[in-house]
Amino acid sequence: MKMKDENMEWELEAPVLAALPRTTPYRVPDNYFEGLKSQTNSLVQLSQFSKNETSGFLVPNNYFNELTEQINSRIAIDEFSLMSENGFKTPEHYFENLQNNILGKTTNLKPQTKVTRLWNSDFMRYAAAACFILLVASGLYVDQQNTIKQTQNNELANESMLYYIDESVIVEHLKESQTATTISVSQAEMENYLIDNYSSNDLSNSL
Repeated sequence: MKMKDENMEWELEAPVLAALPRTTPYRVPDNYFEGLKSQTNSLVQLSQFSKNETSGFLVPNNYFNELTEQINSRIAIDEFSLMSENGFKTPEHYFENLQNNILGKTTNLKPQTKVTRLWNSDFMRYAAAACFILLVASGLYVDQQNTIKQTQNNELANESMLYYIDESVIVEHLKESQTATTISVSQAEMENYLIDNYSSNDLSNSL
């Protein structure tokens, strides 16, 4: 009863504060205590690993403090070694014999002729074979054309010869060549017989 009266008193004294919602100020996430043990063990193991880890790249003590001095010392040593020794030397009597050496190397040189064998390349072989085939084919074609042209000329000559031969000469020649002279035929029948049984080439060849 006493506690209730005290609460009523401060609510009357601070109505704004009393109107605020009453919540618990201390809260933990859901299932916090169920996973607390595993989380604690994980943190302990990680802390042990971090203590055992060492850096893979180590430098001596005061390395960077003494680095500039070491570099300068190294440069000074190299400069001193270069000054003590002459880096450019020539053999004895080099310039006295230089002209003779140059003339000896240039006058004795013989130009080398580069010999290139054409038949060693496949391209030349194929080109030669193609030229040979082309020449043979051209020769055969020309010979064939000449033969055809000669035959045509002979036929034309035989036909033209018949125009200059008199029919009476042809008839007389055929009469003389026939063995049977007892059969008497007229000139018209003889001409018909010749036209039916002989060609113009036969008549020209027989004459």
